[in-house]
Amino acid sequence: MQDVPSASGSSDEHRAATPDGARTDTPSTTLQRIDPLSSPPLWGQAFPAASWRKVIGERSVTVTVEGGPGALLAARNGHIHRLGPLVQGRREISLAEHDEDWFWVDGAVREVTWSIPGRLELPPLTVVMPTYRREADALDQVRRFLQMDPVTTVVVVDQGATLQHHPEFAQLLTAHENLHLVTQPNLGGSGGYARGMLEASQDPSAAVLFSDDDALLSEESLRRMLTHQALAPRPTIVGTPLFSAARPTQLITHAEKVGTRAFQWTSADHVHGAIDLAGTTPEEWSFVAAHDEVNYTGWWGTLFPPGTAAELGLPVPLFLKWDDAEYGLRATAHGYDHAVLPGTAVHHPPWTAYRTQMTWTARVLHRNRLAIAAAYGAGRGVIVSSLLHQTKHVLAGHLLTAELWEEGIDAVRSGPEAWLGGDLGRARAEGARIVDSWHHENDLHEDLHPTHPSPVPLPRALLRSVGRMLRPDGPPRVVLEVPADRMHWRTTLGGDALLITDADGGTEVVFTVHGSAMRHALMRSLRSHLDLARRWAELRASYGRALPQHTTGSSWAALIAAADPGTSGNSGISTTDDSPGRT
Repeated sequence: MQDVPSASGSSDEHRAATPDGARTDTPSTTLQRIDPLSSPPLWGQAFPAASWRKVIGERSVTVTVEGGPGALLAARNGHIHRLGPLVQGRREISLAEHDEDWFWVDGAVREVTWSIPGRLELPPLTVVMPTYRREADALDQVRRFLQMDPVTTVVVVDQGATLQHHPEFAQLLTAHENLHLVTQPNLGGSGGYARGMLEASQDPSAAVLFSDDDALLSEESLRRMLTHQALAPRPTIVGTPLFSAARPTQLITHAEKVGTRAFQWTSADHVHGAIDLAGTTPEEWSFVAAHDEVNYTGWWGTLFPPGTAAELGLPVPLFLKWDDAEYGLRATAHGYDHAVLPGTAVHHPPWTAYRTQMTWTARVLHRNRLAIAAAYGAGRGVIVSSLLHQTKHVLAGHLLTAELWEEGIDAVRSGPEAWLGGDLGRARAEGARIVDSWHHENDLHEDLHPTHPSPVPLPRALLRSVGRMLRPDGPPRVVLEVPADRMHWRTTLGGDALLITDADGGTEVVFTVHGSAMRHALMRSLRSHLDLARRWAELRASYGRALPQHTTGSSWAALIAAADPGTSGNSGISTTDDSPGRT
């Protein structure tokens, strides 16, 4: 192995026995230590042997403890095994002899370290963080990254133009030569990350971390990710499990994949919905075992190996949603592996179902899904899936969602030349106009009180929904109150009016569900999906040709310059990188 500095900048060493019984200092590589910021604590202490085994093989691993006696436990397939006390605070474990998924230490210990013999050299690390008018979040995030030993450079892409004159940020820029600020118009998540990737490519030896400005990633999680990636035998993109910042022990998402038939992201393990890990132990964590291959990771915290942009190109200009999934599929096609490392964590403010489905983001989410499905040659199963979900939206009264989806479908049918790469400056405003117009026509401003608990029993709810669609419009008789984070077709089915509440129980919005609007939405959806199916082969060819043209450094430089002519000549943007990024 090569030399590697530890997180503190010096090599790790442990005492090993020689054949004659003497002790000698032997260089080692730390795989993980206790993460003091982990919630729950055991998530950051336990050793996920099944994941590490993929990069270290069946080599021996040494566990050392400080601060008190401890006993070693292990688990496989939900069954716990007790391996006995740690003699003199350490034990060497042969992974060739132990096929357990997890090891952990039980006892009042201060520190637990897992290591392997030999040294490994870690690459420099550049953090790319886009931000948009969230100065406090951006400042806090930058300070955190600047304090992390593995981080060598931080690139902030400010798309709201609020940081360049911010006094506290100016102080940080003066004090830290490794902090770089780039200001550009709001080109969405894909625009922010593409610009950051261009800037990071100035050091081709560096690994690159994509991070949201409000995603909390600990230094220990980052160091584990970097070590796992450096040990991997093939180029590997490393992601992180997603936890809720509001409920820190709640695991929201672990490993994901894009399914090939319906072309929708879904779980690649057994995590289906949020799981609270408080009070649990590793023998109960069998749900994180993958049942399918991961083919992308979410960009709330994704680590790319050095040279990724040079080989794969830059993100597709989609403003937001599906840029991370497409990049993962592109990487998979080029022979990259993907890994999500248990024990690491990003804590992020949770998204509510209401804000995902019934705001302007729903339009670009569905448009981008269909466009990427077409570019990757998906079959008509994605169209069937879209139609089935649209029908549920209509029956459940999610008519704003249905309208936003239809606008996205219309964009896909218009072809990539009509919008791809050309709508970054207007995507948000166009979606917001649709939302504002819909609420103007459908919101109720008088006081309404819930008449039925939500949800209504399924058979009755379905009959009510179909009947309302067939009858003339009338005043609402069934009013359902639904929390925003429980917005789902099943919780709203059968309601004549929906009262959506926020996290504090206050009213967020109240709107009616008119039968005439349901009929119109259903007929529009049938027509659009029939046209999609008829033209699908043509759309697959056109999007397949278009995507590679929009993922080069020169194409992104042109997009950025067109959005902000003032960047020309002094932006530091390289226009010579024409990596094809083929689909």
